[in-house]
Amino acid sequence: SRHQSAARCHGWPLLAMCRRGSKSMVGAMRQSPVPLDPAQLRRPRSGLPTRHLYVANCGHGCGDSVESVLDELQVALPDVEVKGLHVGSEGVSYLAFESPEVAEQARDGLASSTSTARWIVRYAEDTGKPQPRLPGSVASTADVEVPGLEIIPDFLEPQQAEYLLAAIDERPWDTTIKRRVQHYGHVFDYARLALSEGSENSPVCGPLPEFFSGVVEQLNSSGLLSCPVDQLTINEYRPGVGIAFHVDAHSAFEDGIAAITLGSGIVMEFRKPCPDSWGKVSMGKYHRLAPPPEESSGIVLNKNVWLPANSLLIIRGEARYAWQHGIAWRKTDCIADGEVVRRGRRVSLTFRTAKREPCSCDWPAMCNSQTPEA
Repeated sequence: SRHQSAARCHGWPLLAMCRRGSKSMVGAMRQSPVPLDPAQLRRPRSGLPTRHLYVANCGHGCGDSVESVLDELQVALPDVEVKGLHVGSEGVSYLAFESPEVAEQARDGLASSTSTARWIVRYAEDTGKPQPRLPGSVASTADVEVPGLEIIPDFLEPQQAEYLLAAIDERPWDTTIKRRVQHYGHVFDYARLALSEGSENSPVCGPLPEFFSGVVEQLNSSGLLSCPVDQLTINEYRPGVGIAFHVDAHSAFEDGIAAITLGSGIVMEFRKPCPDSWGKVSMGKYHRLAPPPEESSGIVLNKNVWLPANSLLIIRGEARYAWQHGIAWRKTDCIADGEVVRRGRRVSLTFRTAKREPCSCDWPAMCNSQTPEA
């Protein structure tokens, strides 16, 4: 209609004009949400409810748009009016409501709705002024040691890396999680944080392709891993794409994980979380889509690591079991003060060994075998 066209000219579609009954009239009479400034929002320091919500796994980088987000909100929150909205360019968005009480109602509604099940929703605080968002440099954490972390530069020859990248790109990519991936040996189920059982919906892959045989032999004969690798996950990271802080599931993989960087180098962030009063630590169940969460008081150590092209990253022991790792959703990385590099396309090869028995590591607070809630 003429009114709908006028509303869309301002970039904000009317909410649920097609809903039936009296609720359709309420939806039609609602005012469109005002745009929010994400630079003014942060996670609240008090921990108390606010009238703003932080929404991860939601943004243009996840395939969302203003229109699709409003449609999903109308399904999940038919009786709640959204006062403000920012749909991020990557994977974080923000919502505003009339009051903290309404925001709490909205948060509960979003958590229970199947249409927004992939969203991670927390409170946010409007500071009234832009907040600086400066990434930490690699040099700034050079003195921090992560036991069990090792980087081997130039693990692959340039020609070998080019050959692998070309061979990988000839294979089909899985786009189920909105970040292109390939799985070999075993499929990793991101929803369950477990290896597939070979069911119809979660098939077991065949062996690793023959063109990886040279790399597998290098890894298995290097003495850097305690078990021969039998699983490979390939992830593509284009500029602006990241992965939230997480620990590779203790229950799924043995100690010793190897990651090779092809294409462009990148900064990977490590942090050692502190258990809460119950002795538990959240190890990042939603890392399949979400950007790394902001710092919290429970983080005691942080380390920024530069992974150059063709390098090998090894994490064993404490680095593998007790430290989270993630990649920030940005298009540049800071190596040192005044030294910023633009990201290019990075393809990571993560080699692991499937675990057949429950984990009995020395870090039970972080272990999803010994502490299922972790």
